[in-house]
Amino acid sequence: MERPGTSSERTPLVQPTYVFESSITRRYRKRLKNCQCAICVTILVLLSIILLVTVSYNLAEDFNGDDFDNDTILPIVIPVANGSKLNMVGIGNLKSSGNRTVYNLTSIEPNLLPIMNKKWPLEETPTAPWPTTPPAADISAAVSRGNAALAAQQRAEAARTALGRNTPAHRAQRAAATAVDVKPMADAAYAAEEATKVLVNGSPHRGGSIGRGPATNGHFQEPPYCRDTPGCPASKFRSQDGSCNNLANPLRWGVSRTPFRRVLPADYGDGISSPRRGVNGSALPSARDISVTVHRPSYAHDISFTVMLAVWGQFIDHDITATALSKGENGTSLSCCDPSQPPHPACFPVPLDAEDPFYQDYHVTCMEFVRSAPAPTCHFGPREQMNQATAYLDASTVYGCSSSRAAQLRTFSGGLLRMLVVEGRELLPQSMDPNDGCNTDEMNAKGRYCFETGDDRANENLHLTTMHLVWARQHNRIANILSTLNPSWDDERLYQESRKIVGAQMQHISYNEFLPLVLGNDVMWALNLSLLPTGHSNSYSPRVDASMANHFSAAVFRFAHTLLPGLIHSFDADTGSVDYIHLHEMLFNPYMLYRETGARKSVYSAMNTPVHGVDPHVTEELSNHLFERPTTNSSLPAHPCGLDLVSLNIQRGRDHGLPPYPAWREHCGFQRPKTFGELKGVLNEVSWQRISTIYSHVDDIDLYTGALAEEPNGRLLGPTLTCLIADQFLRIKVGDRFWYETEDESSGFTIEQLTEIRKTTLASVICANEQLLAQAQPRVMELVGETNPLVACTELPQPVWDPWKE
Repeated sequence: MERPGTSSERTPLVQPTYVFESSITRRYRKRLKNCQCAICVTILVLLSIILLVTVSYNLAEDFNGDDFDNDTILPIVIPVANGSKLNMVGIGNLKSSGNRTVYNLTSIEPNLLPIMNKKWPLEETPTAPWPTTPPAADISAAVSRGNAALAAQQRAEAARTALGRNTPAHRAQRAAATAVDVKPMADAAYAAEEATKVLVNGSPHRGGSIGRGPATNGHFQEPPYCRDTPGCPASKFRSQDGSCNNLANPLRWGVSRTPFRRVLPADYGDGISSPRRGVNGSALPSARDISVTVHRPSYAHDISFTVMLAVWGQFIDHDITATALSKGENGTSLSCCDPSQPPHPACFPVPLDAEDPFYQDYHVTCMEFVRSAPAPTCHFGPREQMNQATAYLDASTVYGCSSSRAAQLRTFSGGLLRMLVVEGRELLPQSMDPNDGCNTDEMNAKGRYCFETGDDRANENLHLTTMHLVWARQHNRIANILSTLNPSWDDERLYQESRKIVGAQMQHISYNEFLPLVLGNDVMWALNLSLLPTGHSNSYSPRVDASMANHFSAAVFRFAHTLLPGLIHSFDADTGSVDYIHLHEMLFNPYMLYRETGARKSVYSAMNTPVHGVDPHVTEELSNHLFERPTTNSSLPAHPCGLDLVSLNIQRGRDHGLPPYPAWREHCGFQRPKTFGELKGVLNEVSWQRISTIYSHVDDIDLYTGALAEEPNGRLLGPTLTCLIADQFLRIKVGDRFWYETEDESSGFTIEQLTEIRKTTLASVICANEQLLAQAQPRVMELVGETNPLVACTELPQPVWDPWKE
């Protein structure tokens, strides 16, 4: 799917060449051409018939055979010439019962053909096991050393001083929102990691992954997913933490507080846990140097999409990913740039050049960065990180990923969520935590606090907080309607039914509005990501692990950071005036919502501000001023420096041991580049020059930087990002037993209910829950235009709720 560019092409001023032929010559050439075309068409038809007969015969054999994998998506590609593109036909989700889903005819860009020739979902490369199991005595000694290392770390933590509350680094760590109960799990994982180093001490390993060792077998404190699998009670509703979605892996696949899914073996500097290094063993260039060199700010807007695209992307990202950070004693934030502090193994600060074009003015040469918390893997071996969120798109960002968080947000009356009522308007309940990185003494003195939702990152920016508010109102609106329709339903039934509907609507918006813009309708269609217009779906496969991929969370889905402009429009519908606010001033600043028109102005802002294109360029609002706040200290400039989000993203990928960019090209079916020259034409010209200058080797390129630098060829994303995002969202869809289109009568919707849910749009949800909003474009992630005009909110389709009446 091609999309409009940022400028229109014009006819080149080239003198045409004129060739004159006689009429006899023209007639002869025409007859010859017609004859050649007829022969070619005949041959193509015969070949197609032969191929189709062969495929049909093979499929018939597969259906009757014993070796057919019922849950593997097997793309069978039939290319048919169509100008510069190829039409693709594929067969997917073949079931032994004879049911099958056929990928419909679609048009695919030639540069995406290698992706289409892969099996979907993409196959993982498993981490190789250790060749031998160490003796029990060696394991016992290693465990003792691991526990001793943990005790030393805890002593160092007790002697350390936490980060200052009002620093950008503190707000950054609070934004990651690491739960209190993660710390004991991370400590146990660290001890197992240190024990692993003892076990492999005689076999030095540089780079890559040491491989999967023997099971830890209770030598360290282990979470439930390391133990025997329990049975799951039958339920029509999802669990709060994602457990028992996949009945064969009820405590591991897609469940909150479990390790990320590792698609390619980790690439750690020591093969176990140290951050990735260059192929020659030397340190990689500073993440900040790469940010300054490759990711310089650009001010070109995209004429197609609005900031609402990025807002929705962040909203659902927080629904499916939440990386836990390492913490100090009692869950305090770690300080890593203070040389007077005892060293901590979780510190991995970003070095800054003394002549950095921005930070030199503040005499700052170190940017705070704390490594992600390790997660217990139940085995000795390389480090893995923890996802605190459920991997399923289940509205957990609204309700929370634990029973305790869900209970904290409920009224336990009428199925409703708690709300704060201010002058007749419903706002989110208040967060009274003075250390949440958002609350300020000045605002608290006025009785204004930040807000509490299912996700601790909700206050990160005003647009995100507003989206949380809209969906909390949506839940209560639906609960009140269902209560009227079914007076006999108790609080629990009303809550769960409303939660189920909200989750379905979020899934529908994500796959009907968001993903087609990100991936393109052609990729959606070809990979069976498109939603059904009618009826139920049988796409669920219990063999598909929907767990969140490590690379998706740490690098790939962070592409939306490049979309954000430095200035956000603030539109006043009453006066027609437009003001502007710097992006960094909206971070951890949700207080506008206390104003009567605050939510309306926030929504209008997101619906009317154009985004930047997806490319390596990031606004300096994020690369210099992230989480910045003014200071009254006269010894510093009025606005002290913030953090660099690009540097943090690159550093996070190295922290997680993500393999370099070329490995992901190969994973997606492209030829793995061996030299920088082989990337010419793959990356945009300017980025290619900068990347080949700052990196010493092509296999040093970070995934985040390389993937963003790819030529999109008229699409929103380049091929590698398209591939990796499509794979994760395909898994979320076909690996979710509670997917809203499911044909399973025990957990799904009726056909009549599905018909109503399919009327959902993000515009209609916003209009239904922000009473002061009079107009909206039907597709709020796209700018207003001839095919997307502003319409009255009353004209937008809304679900009819009668099918839920018992």
